[in-house]
Amino acid sequence: MSNNAFESRRIAFEEEYFEKKEAVLVDKLKAVFHKKMDKEAIRQATGITDDGVLDNMVALNLSGEMMSAFKLLPLIEVAWADGDVDEREAVAVLKAAEKRGVAPGSAAHSMLERSLRNRPSPDSRKVWFLYADELRKLLNPKELETFRTDLLEVARCIAATSGGILNLAFTVSPNEKRVLEAVERALTPGGA
Repeated sequence: MSNNAFESRRIAFEEEYFEKKEAVLVDKLKAVFHKKMDKEAIRQATGITDDGVLDNMVALNLSGEMMSAFKLLPLIEVAWADGDVDEREAVAVLKAAEKRGVAPGSAAHSMLERSLRNRPSPDSRKVWFLYADELRKLLNPKELETFRTDLLEVARCIAATSGGILNLAFTVSPNEKRVLEAVERALTPGGA
């Protein structure tokens, strides 16, 4: 009888082991499937076909609505240009995002709020510049100009909100100006 108890216990352990192994494999398959789906969603939303750029975007969880926030990353970079974000800059970034369809309470809005509290990662910056490079290839000159002009206009407003000396002079700091120039180059044909 004790042999049966040991045998039953062995079988139970074996079944538990294989169930765990199967669950791990299923999770891996789901992750691969979701990555492919996210990659395809980004491809369809942006027109980007470069697998390396798409993989980087998926790694940053930029599928679906997150793209609407990600394309505004330069606004956050301008806000952080001087080492911290003041309240007026944060409000201006979030208002600009809301005007561009990023709804308060959404995952994309939360991503922007986190980026305003905690400086965007160097990986995010790198991927945004890869994204800009792809936009230069995908958009016709007029579309690219429209995108660049709109983004830079808003970014300049963000830079000016923090004010300079008594909010009267030098409203765009040298660091903010460097960020604005880098974004402009990244979105100009032949730029980067």
